[in-house]
Amino acid sequence: MQEQQISVQYDEYMTQKYECLIQGGDLIIGDMLEGDLEVTNLRFIEKFNIKTFICYINNNMSIKFKSKTINELTLKQPELLIENINQLQNNAQQQYFCNIDDFELENLEVLNLVSNNLENDQLQSLTKFKKLQTLNVSFNNVDLTHIHSIQSLTKLSIQGCFRLKNIDQIISLVNLEDLDLGSNMGINICPLRKIKNLTKLSLQCGYLMNIDQIIPLTNLQVLNISQNYLQKIDSICLLINLKELNISSNKQIDITLLKDLVGLKILNMSNCNLKQLSALKSLKNLQDLDLSFNSDINITELQYLKQNLTYLNMICCDLVSICALRPLTNLKNLIIAKNQVVYLDYNLDDFKYLIEFRVNDNLGSDFSSIIKHRNFNKRNFIITNQAVPSKDQLFKANQMRNIECPNIQLIEIQNKHKPLKTTFNHLKQNINAAMRNVRSNQIMFTVNVVRLFQLLNTFGFE
Repeated sequence: MQEQQISVQYDEYMTQKYECLIQGGDLIIGDMLEGDLEVTNLRFIEKFNIKTFICYINNNMSIKFKSKTINELTLKQPELLIENINQLQNNAQQQYFCNIDDFELENLEVLNLVSNNLENDQLQSLTKFKKLQTLNVSFNNVDLTHIHSIQSLTKLSIQGCFRLKNIDQIISLVNLEDLDLGSNMGINICPLRKIKNLTKLSLQCGYLMNIDQIIPLTNLQVLNISQNYLQKIDSICLLINLKELNISSNKQIDITLLKDLVGLKILNMSNCNLKQLSALKSLKNLQDLDLSFNSDINITELQYLKQNLTYLNMICCDLVSICALRPLTNLKNLIIAKNQVVYLDYNLDDFKYLIEFRVNDNLGSDFSSIIKHRNFNKRNFIITNQAVPSKDQLFKANQMRNIECPNIQLIEIQNKHKPLKTTFNHLKQNINAAMRNVRSNQIMFTVNVVRLFQLLNTFGFE
């Protein structure tokens, strides 16, 4: 039977009335439950029958059923949970969920325990979950003492666990495919080379100076080594199956040998103090490229990526022109915010497939050029957080008047200047005028009510 999504939302009155549920008796579910159920805004539950009920307690607990069987569980601040549900533990003196055995969750597949101030002893009972595949114990006071026994795990996140110093036991997790060890300093990552099935690995913010220890992991497809102290990554060329690589915030890194990773589709090199991009010439399969926060970068080499590149982020790159980007005619997302681009007029016609164009905070730019082109009505355009200086400065000839824009998905503009006061009726009239003149799927003006009139007036709607 196809799963159904069932959602029960409580208003304020219902929350007060049903802030304490007994065995789910106030909700008729039981055998009628055939899909997923989410109940929000509950505060307390007593005599909790976890087999037939799910809850979301004060943003502290979330459980999802799947065909009457819980397979996904998220706990936040479980000590609050225990205070309100005595049945979850036999010993009232214990905190958190030491007696997690009281949960009958034989089919649990996903467990999220992030940021709960847990200790190792409180994870001992996790070994009972024989079908557990995904576990997140990040930002707790734990290591691998008990986790290494859960051999069914395919995905493990253990970020920011200060107790984690030795990961030798991780070799027991023979089925592990996705591992996040981010924000753990001083770890010897050598044991990772023995986890042959790893396809996704995150080692961000780990004070790493080289990654030679993980090179035998030739099955890796996704690697995050951002926010480290890497310089030479010569051996990375051996990771021939990489599809996604994040090396951002490694300010002394040498990217020369990236040229051999011809299978890369996503590459993040933000904040790497880059100057030359010649290593990217051979990355013909690259689709998503983040070069943000690299000032004084030579972008002429990007022309070699024109075949497949659809996303380009160049926030804070000290750009004064985007002429060098004109060969990238397949771009769908172009982000050039916080630069010094002055003119866009002669550049826009080349980007025929844009659905997102972020140009905010380009000092001195003449943004009237954004809509001067008659081709604008052929584009899906997003202009986000763009300061609107004035009607005369921005749209001098009221070019938006009567221009049909059938493909626009979203226009989102923030006016940072002093708003004009207007009456509600006047505001309503201008909104109606806007809808008549610009035919689009969705237009969202993210300005407060008193600013909306000024924005519409700027567009030339009267």
